Amino acid sequence: MTTEEEDKVVVFWDVVECPLPDDLEPSEVSENIESALDRQGYLPCNVSIRVYGKKNHEFKDEFLLANIMFVPAGDANARYNRMVKDIDKWALDNDESDLMVISRVNSKFATYLADWKAKDLFIFGAEPEKAPGKCSNCKVTSLDELFTQQWVWESLSLGGDPITRA
Repeated sequence: MTTEEEDKVVVFWDVVECPLPDDLEPSEVSENIESALDRQGYLPCNVSIRVYGKKNHEFKDEFLLANIMFVPAGDANARYNRMVKDIDKWALDNDESDLMVISRVNSKFATYLADWKAKDLFIFGAEPEKAPGKCSNCKVTSLDELFTQQWVWESLSLGGDPITRA
């Protein structure tokens, strides 16, 4: 984790797997993510969000107006590949930042993120409520091991608290 004065969190959000909630604007979701991180002791003043979606996503302009980078990336495989490419570039250039992934995390994605976690990167995660709870065939036995803090997407988008671990 970085020092309090320099905390930065970069959010990589798959808006197809974790859609914009009904009745919320992108700017409201952005503020809610910052609020949730703030309550956990992370300074949200340096939160940067990148949204990955289909080229013709209906809220593309609203994301841009909310100062959220919209990355047109196509189908699930194309979004995953683009996120991995962008996370690699970001992580190599920003060793003083933390990472949040908002997406359904399959075994391939979990194994990829586990490699970054092994390098002491703080990884925050949010998955949709109906996402599978256990990752089989990956380097981690559960997503609890992968994420520094984990949210259910529907809760995080409203500024809710992370999942409590026993």
